[in-house]
Amino acid sequence: MHDYNEIFSARAKQYHLAMQTCPKARDAEFLALLQDLPATAIDVLDVPAGGGYLARYLHSPLHLTSCDFSQGFVETGMPLANPQTLPYAADTFDAVLSLTGLHHISFEDQNAFLLESHRVLRSKGSFLVGEVLRGSPVDAFLNDFVHQNNSQGHSGVFFDEGFKVQLADAGFEQISMCVRSYMWQFANVANMLFYCKNMFGIDKASNSELDSGLREYLNYHQAPNGMVQLPWQLVLYHAQKG
Repeated sequence: MHDYNEIFSARAKQYHLAMQTCPKARDAEFLALLQDLPATAIDVLDVPAGGGYLARYLHSPLHLTSCDFSQGFVETGMPLANPQTLPYAADTFDAVLSLTGLHHISFEDQNAFLLESHRVLRSKGSFLVGEVLRGSPVDAFLNDFVHQNNSQGHSGVFFDEGFKVQLADAGFEQISMCVRSYMWQFANVANMLFYCKNMFGIDKASNSELDSGLREYLNYHQAPNGMVQLPWQLVLYHAQKG
């Protein structure tokens, strides 16, 4: 499996192109993660930040800090980190957020990252993770269709009830898990295909083949107003430092 650093050293520019061309496509996804952010949180860490797009959804008085595990993203100015060593002092943040990056790192690095997240959180601080649910249609699309049609492959380590055990082993308390479903939104089919090709590095499938894959695995549909809705889903975890 390619690790996070390798993947996005090669694909960060494509990821940015997707996000900047369709900046509102994943609005519901970022908001799904933030539903569990306590109103009392002020100092917030986003890691791996994947270009820092979460910042669009956080407002004053929140203070957002971002870092990433790949040189491909830190070229924009955010600090480079690794899952085993976050470049922050203990008891620095009220919340640590992580959206859809951890499935690209090994089980061992996930556990190290949980320990580091626990370390940098203040007492009663929140740890929020949004990830791909093991066995879901999104899992099948990524680890089957994208894996076959991306020259790097895609072998995500996806998430289930077992992650709650990992959180508990790292010292977290009050652990909850829920699944949230929503839509990625696009102005038209062409925008959806462009976005997905670049977001997932799909370089071995034509637009026609990608269209068929999105229909087969995710059953996208076009609303009467012409907007294209691509069903998506994540499993959300919320845990607290004691």
